[in-house]
Amino acid sequence: MQYSFIHVTDEEILDKVHRFRYKVMHDELHWIGVNESFKERDPYDDYSDQFAILDVEENICTTLRLIHHSPIGYPTENFLDLSQKRYQFDRTKLSEMSRIFIDMKHRNIKETKFFLTTITKVLVYQKLKEHNIEFCYGMMEPKFIRLVNMFKIPYKPIGDLQRNYDRMKHPSMMYVKDLEEQNPHLQKL
Repeated sequence: MQYSFIHVTDEEILDKVHRFRYKVMHDELHWIGVNESFKERDPYDDYSDQFAILDVEENICTTLRLIHHSPIGYPTENFLDLSQKRYQFDRTKLSEMSRIFIDMKHRNIKETKFFLTTITKVLVYQKLKEHNIEFCYGMMEPKFIRLVNMFKIPYKPIGDLQRNYDRMKHPSMMYVKDLEEQNPHLQKL
């Protein structure tokens, strides 16, 4: 099957992304309540680049957003004591990957690996470099941290497990230099 890998700028595709996020977060996971628009959107979207992988019929297979240069902070920071020195990152070089969702019909190890590595190591990596980002937050379940590390997307817990929606997750961090070290071909792209 052929896919389109896109940095979402088109309003029609962005609308599909927000509807897909609602479908996953409301219909599947029951993390959010009903809303009349059937879209999931929050204030961090205003400071984000949105990415998607589409199939040939332009159905959403995968979404991910990269929040950066956010004056309102980052979702993961709601779970950190920012007065501690270990959480004081250079804010001009900080970002967060979130809303990483894969359509249920593609949730198998082969397609998950393909989608996560492509969206992260091709699309997101380009934006990380373009925006001079060195640090990338994520709020992740332990099994998801193990999974992305298998795919050489090196997230590490930086805080204790905490309840986020109905799941126990770690505030986590990926250092872009670690991503590059584990994937030396990235700098040649």
